[in-house]
Amino acid sequence: MSFTKIIAVAAMTLFLATPVFAQNTTTGGTLTAGNGLSAGKALLSLYTQYKADGKLDLSNANNIANITSLVSNVYGLTKNSNTTNFLSGLISGSKNLVNTSNSTSVLSTLASISNLDASSITTSVATGAAKSLLSKLGGNKSGNTASSAATTAANALSTLFSKL
Repeated sequence: MSFTKIIAVAAMTLFLATPVFAQNTTTGGTLTAGNGLSAGKALLSLYTQYKADGKLDLSNANNIANITSLVSNVYGLTKNSNTTNFLSGLISGSKNLVNTSNSTSVLSTLASISNLDASSITTSVATGAAKSLLSKLGGNKSGNTASSAATTAANALSTLFSKL
């Protein structure tokens, strides 16, 4: 990967994830149709890329940004019994990838990742990008590893996507 691409990936990941963290802390776990819409868009993007690649690739910066967005927008899902507005937004945002037939399964999977620390995902990616950059410049030879939060989310989503 070229020097420019490494910088672009790191910058894009940080840029895309920063507003998500602010939303996560301001929502306090309240799920709205807007959260559902954002989660649905992220889920659709992840699913589309999953189908193209045949796997959920954690080295793809767009996937990491979408996982971060998804995790942030489902924050508190396990604490909410009324998910009607959230589900409406989720269905709309996913362009009916999520529907009334599969909504219980999807909500269950999203609940399993709803308490992950989204900031650790981006921190890990930024650290990995920096290590990768240093290795290209002849510095640190450490590899790029995904955080356990990203891996947990990716595993849950891969299982879900295989059922959709």
